Amino acid sequence: MAANKVINSPMTGKVIEVPVKDGEAVSEGDLLLVIESMKMENEIFADQDGTIARILVEDGQNVSEDDPIIEFAEG
Repeated sequence: MAANKVINSPMTGKVIEVPVKDGEAVSEGDLLLVIESMKMENEIFADQDGTIARILVEDGQNVSEDDPIIEFAEG
């Protein structure tokens, strides 16, 4: 079994929306997370099909660039 892929935050900001849940199946292009940075909302999308193994952040949490935000089970 392949190791899970960890998605890191592409920027410093505040998590303002997490529309997915642990165990949820997602398709490429699905919205995973919204981070507010410099008064702009930045949407993070799935880059492949798979399952959310674990959400590593919550609404209102501040994150730094490269912080792990979602563990993604491939396939």
